[in-house]
Amino acid sequence: MIRFRIPLFVVVLIAFSFPVAAKENKVVEVLLSSDNTIYEQSLYGIQSVIKSEIKVSYLDILTSEQPDLSLYFRELESTGVPLFIAIGGAAAKVAREHLKKTPLIFSMVNSPKSLSLETGNICGVSMDISVGEFFQTLKDINPDSKGVYSFYSTPEGEYSASEGEYTDLKYKLYYHKKKLTSQNEFSSSLDDIKGKADAFYMVSDPLYGKTQFDLLSDFCKKNKIILMTSFTTLVKVGATFGISPDYSKIGVLTGQMADRILSGESSCQKERVQLPDQSSFYLNEGYAKDSGINVPEGIIERAKLTRLFTAGVGKLNEGKLKSAQIIFESILKKDPKNFAASAYKELVIEKLTGTETKKLLASAEKHFKEGRFSQSRADYQRILSINSNLSVAREGYDKSLLGQSEQERASGNNFARGSKFFDAIKMYLAALRTLPSNAKASADLASTRSHEISKVPNFVNEGIKSYNNRDYETAIKSFEDVLLLDPGNKEASEYLRLSYKKQEAIRILKEKISK
Repeated sequence: MIRFRIPLFVVVLIAFSFPVAAKENKVVEVLLSSDNTIYEQSLYGIQSVIKSEIKVSYLDILTSEQPDLSLYFRELESTGVPLFIAIGGAAAKVAREHLKKTPLIFSMVNSPKSLSLETGNICGVSMDISVGEFFQTLKDINPDSKGVYSFYSTPEGEYSASEGEYTDLKYKLYYHKKKLTSQNEFSSSLDDIKGKADAFYMVSDPLYGKTQFDLLSDFCKKNKIILMTSFTTLVKVGATFGISPDYSKIGVLTGQMADRILSGESSCQKERVQLPDQSSFYLNEGYAKDSGINVPEGIIERAKLTRLFTAGVGKLNEGKLKSAQIIFESILKKDPKNFAASAYKELVIEKLTGTETKKLLASAEKHFKEGRFSQSRADYQRILSINSNLSVAREGYDKSLLGQSEQERASGNNFARGSKFFDAIKMYLAALRTLPSNAKASADLASTRSHEISKVPNFVNEGIKSYNNRDYETAIKSFEDVLLLDPGNKEASEYLRLSYKKQEAIRILKEKISK
């Protein structure tokens, strides 16, 4: 898998002859909440299908390098970034707060309703598994199960806990949720369900610290209660079973959604929220036995297939393709309808044959020669996702990176010569987004800003006048222009925030009236 937690390449700028027409930035930004393994698996899935080039960042690095995130996202949007993908809840919340125009696709998020989906250009793929899958597995293990309980403490936890109230009767179960105001209530609340619970459904909620989980695990084991969780890492520690989404497949679904939006085939308003269509099942046979629960052979076999699949993905990520192929083929012999194993088997075969690599190399070289550096970079990046050690692809990627940055700088110079200074600044920012070490683009940006900085007070006054006249669209344009010239202008930044807020309020009011 390609990792980008390294400084961008130091390159020597060389002369190119570039077309000077302005081009929209086609690079899709991807922000990961952390370098957690499950987020990396989702990123791998995105890389395996997305047709556009992506630029990967990590939230911890971004926050350490960018003290003013609002400025960072504002400048990012000014470059014309077509789409932003946020992996994980933390990254999604930051992007949701700061993006004003760019479509936002979230991935690997629990309880996505917490992102205020009713407003803004936002959609994505949830990592929530339907409680129905837990209930069905519970009945498969113990058909006589009746009482199921769940505790939560936050609105996000309530989203997950509430679903069971609408599906329990379908599985001949009686489901009860309970809100706890503090972790101190945990022990007494467990005592309250003693003798009533056949199963406990542990939702994603900060209520469950280590102490609380240990209490829950011991309580369920002593009282022959089946403990169900979506935190599969806790199954090994002490739970009966866990069900989680296939993280790589969530990435695939995310990449496919991005392609549909970028091609114009769809939009976030149409896509809304997609749920995972494949899951992984984990079982702790020892814990079940200690709890006095007899697990059917079919359930044990299901868990074995998940372990085998996880091993296959691991071999694939390690580049051990033949071993991965053998594993996926063995899964398909036992479970011919396993779509995940089938998809990964095809991916392994493609990597082994190399036909896709040859095709992409030819395409990348053609795009590079014709000055289409963004497309060239995308091709080289896809090659590197197949074989990260291919030096010709790495060198081609570096050259395309430099080529696109210089092409964007040349477009900026062309705008500057035509006195279109705001367009020039946007192109210089785009050049620096592509290659932050482009010293010429940095110098051109500073020179253009210095040339026009004296006009800032007039632009601010024009923006305030439009704001007072409730012409928020014109006001937003004026304040954004000011911030292109003077990124630290606090007055323009505050009026811009208020203009967006007023504009959004008017949009919501119009929607209510139309209904």
